[in-house]
Amino acid sequence: MDRAKKNIAVVFGGRSCENEISVITGTMAANVIDGSAYNVYPVYLSQEGKFYTGEALFDVSAFRGGVEGKAPEALFTDGALYVRKGKKLREIAKIDCGVNCCHGMGGEDGAVSALFALNSIANASPDLLASSVFMDKGATKLVAKALGIRTAPYFRIGEREYARRAAFAVRCVEKRLGYPVIVKPARQGSSIGIFVAEDRASLVRALESAFSYDSVLIAEKYLSDRREINCAAYKKEGDIVVSECEEPLTSHKILTFGDKYISGGGKEHSRVFPADVPAEIAARAKAYTKLLYRRLDLRGPVRADYIVSGGEVYFNEMNTVPGSLAYYLFSESLAGFARLMNDLIAQGIEDARVSQSKKMLKNCGVLNALPAKGGKAPRTR
Repeated sequence: MDRAKKNIAVVFGGRSCENEISVITGTMAANVIDGSAYNVYPVYLSQEGKFYTGEALFDVSAFRGGVEGKAPEALFTDGALYVRKGKKLREIAKIDCGVNCCHGMGGEDGAVSALFALNSIANASPDLLASSVFMDKGATKLVAKALGIRTAPYFRIGEREYARRAAFAVRCVEKRLGYPVIVKPARQGSSIGIFVAEDRASLVRALESAFSYDSVLIAEKYLSDRREINCAAYKKEGDIVVSECEEPLTSHKILTFGDKYISGGGKEHSRVFPADVPAEIAARAKAYTKLLYRRLDLRGPVRADYIVSGGEVYFNEMNTVPGSLAYYLFSESLAGFARLMNDLIAQGIEDARVSQSKKMLKNCGVLNALPAKGGKAPRTR
């Protein structure tokens, strides 16, 4: 380890259905970070909640069949990365900056950002507040409404309420939204657990199926003649950089998991870039993306997804950890990805420097003022 270099932890995997997708993002990021400027530590978070680290984790093939036995268990404490050696811990490195590449719950939802914050590790990715807000599709819509950004009409359904009043929930969806209607787990990504219902029978099936992925669902009006466009952004030297829009293509009613990751996801034929939409549509999507980025004080690369219907632009969701960190919307080459990673790390370290320069009140004397009773503070009843 060269301590003259900054130590960077790239955390990926996660306790989510998107663990494998995150492995692809994380190993790509770990490999493109400039090794001449940084010491890079890939850190894998398994679906069971265990951390692993080691040189083997730079290679995506190490994850086939699991990583146990291929890399030692690890943990973060006191700002450093450790590995377990039996009952002992061995410090690997003090971490100067972390990069969150975990998609979905248990990572993208703010859990990894909180881990960095508790360890006073600079974070090149969005913080806890923005991550948790944008992981929840209902909270996302509330934020968009507060900022005057249009979203598709929706209805939130909790599993406990549905168990008590299922028929009422179905009638509310029919009355407020009509058919077809999209049913989504509120806190999943990558189109996991999403269904399009055309009638009451398929709506009930969709609701019951989606509840197997989350305890809160969103039923959303299916906008006709829809086109989906995406726009990414990141912060560089304090300024927000916004990408051109892309239009991912699908033969289905909505983009599916297969569209994104199996049947050609990411390949040239599966998207149009820049998107072939009117200039005012693209400009509105870019403006919304920049507004959301600024007002939620985001950091790192994010991708905002929109639906275009009837000449209107509807904000759909914000991916605070987009696949491959959305580098393909800023550069066609891995060299461009490497430059993006350098910019993200530099911004994360600078933001942490500013944050850590603020005052924190310590030992203000409240405990000393409490009357002692046998060495213990008095109990209240």
